[in-house]
Amino acid sequence: MTNPINYIDVESRPVKWLVDGLRNQTIVVDNSFQRRYVWVQKDRVSLIETILLGYPIPEIYLWQNATDPDTGDTAYSVVDGQQRLASVQSFINDEFKLVRSALDDKRADYAGLAFSGLSPEQKSTIWKYPFSIRFIKDSVQYSSIVDLFLRLNRTNTTLNPQELRNAEFHGKFIELSAEISEISFWESKKIFSKSDIRRMLDVQFVSTLLLFIRSGIEEETTQAALNRIYDQYNESYPEADSDRDVLVNTLAVVNQLIGDEEYVCQIVRKKTHFYTLFVYGYYLLQKKVASTVLDGAAKKLNEWYEKYENDEKFDDLTRDGLLTEYRVLSQEGVQKKANRQRRFEIIKEYVGL
Repeated sequence: MTNPINYIDVESRPVKWLVDGLRNQTIVVDNSFQRRYVWVQKDRVSLIETILLGYPIPEIYLWQNATDPDTGDTAYSVVDGQQRLASVQSFINDEFKLVRSALDDKRADYAGLAFSGLSPEQKSTIWKYPFSIRFIKDSVQYSSIVDLFLRLNRTNTTLNPQELRNAEFHGKFIELSAEISEISFWESKKIFSKSDIRRMLDVQFVSTLLLFIRSGIEEETTQAALNRIYDQYNESYPEADSDRDVLVNTLAVVNQLIGDEEYVCQIVRKKTHFYTLFVYGYYLLQKKVASTVLDGAAKKLNEWYEKYENDEKFDDLTRDGLLTEYRVLSQEGVQKKANRQRRFEIIKEYVGL
């Protein structure tokens, strides 16, 4: 295909057509492109207000799939525009209100109302609002659709690097990262915020842990390094099962190191410290340290992070020197290989296992 634009038709369709398609599943969100719903309340309210005011909104992209030979219905995949379509459907389903604080016109008569509370004229305005749609013909190959999506989103800030990787890679590595991001450990320890989960930063963080298991602490944890390992293990990842076991078993060790200790529980919610504790947990796993010994290590770590969080000192000059160094390494250049390596060595030296 030499010129993709020749395989795209631009047409207008009302909200009614789009919502009906979403309801009867002739329009479906392709999770290969954007797996999680991202928009927050202000974004959704702003979109509905824009529609009510009659202003234009960005076009959406639908990729034509199969046509049902019996009904004649054609199915479409949403390539770009998931947030807009989901917001409109959600509002029509009365799932949120036009809260005044999120509106530009705070005095509007629709302020505070759900769809069911709007006037007949306002409801009609929404149903009839014309979306500009780029219909991509079914003759366009999937690889070209992925390339189109990436080009659409690399030039704006709506998608972060992990969301773009979710569109580009569909192999074993991202599957394992996503699978591990959903185990109960993360929620129980409150490691990821709701925003992290919406923006797939939980999957990205798990990917850095798998990267460590694959390549060691000396490997970079940059976006470029993640792109390389996603590419390397996209088609074939024979170590996937063993890496899953190692990561889950390391998390079990980390779970014991956290225990119910107040300050350790707090500190691991910061990704820099969690990464250090994970590397230390991996080290203890390889050493086959007994479970009973880990309880003592948890108490020592709690004392360490209590001093760290409260900016206190150890009476012992050696330990206090280690803590001072750890503070610097945790606040400056946290992603540098040398700093990550040294933080791990400091924790290992302090705990003494």
